[in-house]
Amino acid sequence: MPKKPEDYGAWLKLDKPGHIVGFLMKSLQHALRQSMDEALRKRGLELSFAHFAALFGLHCEPGITGAKLARRTMVSAQTMNSALHRLEVDGRVERRPHPDSRRADSWHLTADGRDLLDQARAVGNAVFERMLAPLETKEIALLESCLRRCIGALESNAHRGNAADDRDHGASATPRRAIKRAPRQPEAR
Repeated sequence: MPKKPEDYGAWLKLDKPGHIVGFLMKSLQHALRQSMDEALRKRGLELSFAHFAALFGLHCEPGITGAKLARRTMVSAQTMNSALHRLEVDGRVERRPHPDSRRADSWHLTADGRDLLDQARAVGNAVFERMLAPLETKEIALLESCLRRCIGALESNAHRGNAADDRDHGASATPRRAIKRAPRQPEAR
């Protein structure tokens, strides 16, 4: 993967400009994650991006399950489980029974976790400022608006069953038959 913006030249000529947007977004996410990890290490905070994401996610949604937190923060369930376990051992988060599910735990920040998150957010803010420094205020607002619209388009398409995708690939747009499944039996405890 190219390391400098000028090294993307050959990649950008692959096909239509719109086809490279996903690649550039993934490259940005990767560079952001590496920059965050490095900045956290330099600050002496022994946190990975997944730990930071877990702390921030719990700040935003106290009581969320680990699986939902993994989806929200775009890390695998295994990575989130590992991050939560370490944060729990370190006294940064605590697990409680989930009010709606006997199978799930709900996760909450502790006071130590909030303090660590505050330190990590200061590091993160510096990384975000560096990332956005080449852009003017209007460009940042436009970028945010464009990204939100792209996300909205994909989410609304997903909710419609991707019928447009099926038509684009020559598949029938008629709905598939639902598979009947036996109801799940409660687990004996």
